[in-house]
Formats: sequence, structure tokens, C-alpha cells
Amino acid sequence: MIVEFIGSTGSGKTTLISEVHRCLTKTGRVTTSIDLATGLLGLRGVTNPTLQNLVMEFVSLPVFILALHRHNKFIGHTVKIFWRNTGFSMQTIHNLRSLVRKIGMYEITKHLGKDQVILVDEGPILAAHMFVPAGNTYTPEEITRFTDLLPLPDLVVYIRASVDTLMERTLRRTDPPREVDLKNQARMEEYLKRAVAMFDQLTQAENILPRLLVVESLDIAEPGFDQVIDSVYQSILDRSRQPIKPK
Repeated sequence: MIVEFIGSTGSGKTTLISEVHRCLTKTGRVTTSIDLATGLLGLRGVTNPTLQNLVMEFVSLPVFILALHRHNKFIGHTVKIFWRNTGFSMQTIHNLRSLVRKIGMYEITKHLGKDQVILVDEGPILAAHMFVPAGNTYTPEEITRFTDLLPLPDLVVYIRASVDTLMERTLRRTDPPREVDLKNQARMEEYLKRAVAMFDQLTQAENILPRLLVVESLDIAEPGFDQVIDSVYQSILDRSRQPIKPK
């Protein structure tokens, strides 16, 4: 069972995954997509985000090539949108690397994570984040097509947060994403507004709604955080007892 967590930068995906993982270890087999990748190279337990990404890129590239024929329409459509806005640039190169990693890791989780719950921090749905920096110059029809072509997980957990919350958390991060301009808060706020609008639009797609759980983003010390964890935990248990439908 693949569970993909989505949300804007600063929404708290990593923290939520860690807490849900801790709860699920008490009841059955659970892992993360990162642990699957690092385990293939005997590097399980690596915590440095840059090293984790390098490992995932290394193990996912050959899998991506082998699975290219299954996802060529999704990849072509996604590349067409962000290439139109960024052209040949470093941003485009970063986007292409990220897309290879997402598709390759999706295939790895699908084939190597059998009989387990796999918690995914950066899956194919998050490829839509590549459209945000350029100013959302896509059409509603293009986003509908994007969602129609998506390789979907079994459960999508959307961590929703206000722009003010995302701003505050992004400013205190030690590893802010390269797309966010910390020196220009007005520009950063505009970026986060576009990201929130993107995820709100994505999660209304007809093929995502039946798999969707929306939770509010809370800091770990805030009242209600435990209830959010319990909601995700229970939804995973309930969904894991259902027959898996073909993608």
C-alpha cells in the first residue's frame, strides 16, 4: 500500500510521516520510500537530505528507464508545461532530475514494497510543484490532463496549511527549497500562495478525491496534533484492509 503525502513547502510532510511511521511500526510492516532506496545500497538510516536525494537518483534512474514506456504520456505532458516556462536552464535540469526520481521511486515502491505500507514524502503528485515557480501559466485543462495521467498511490494525504503558517516555517528552515527567495518576502509569499492554489486545485480532481485524506498542518506541540496523527493512522489501517484496486 503506497501512501503519498503532499503539500506545499513548510506544510510539515516530513514531521507527519515520521510520527505516522512510529505509530504504524507497532501494528505491522511499514517503511518509507527513502528507506527502500537507501536499503538497496546498504545505507539505511541516512538522514542527510542531500545524500538521500543522491541515493534515490542513483537507484531510480535504471528503474525509470525500464518503466519509461508506461509513463511516457505523463512525463511528456509534465515536461511540456515546465519547459515552456523555464526553457533550457538550471531550473529545468533540476526539474528533470526530480521527475526521474519521482517516477523511478514510484516503480520501486510498487514492486519492492509488497506486503508493506510505504510512506512517500516525494511522489509523482508533487511533480506539479514544478509548475509553481513560473507563475502558474498553465490552463485548467492542462492540470486536468496532468491528474488524469498521474501514477496514483493508494492513499493521498494532503497536509493543508495557511500561507502565513508556510511563510513562518519556511523562514526558519535551515534547508529552504531553491525556488523560494528568502531575501524577498513579498516574492516568497506570492510563491506560497500559488503553491496553495495549485494543491487545492489538484485535490479536487475526480481520480484523486476517492483516495484523498485532508488534514490540517499543526506543529508537533500544538493541541490537536495527536488527533491529526490518529486520523492519518486510522485511515491507513482502514484503507489497507480494503482490496487494492488496479491503478
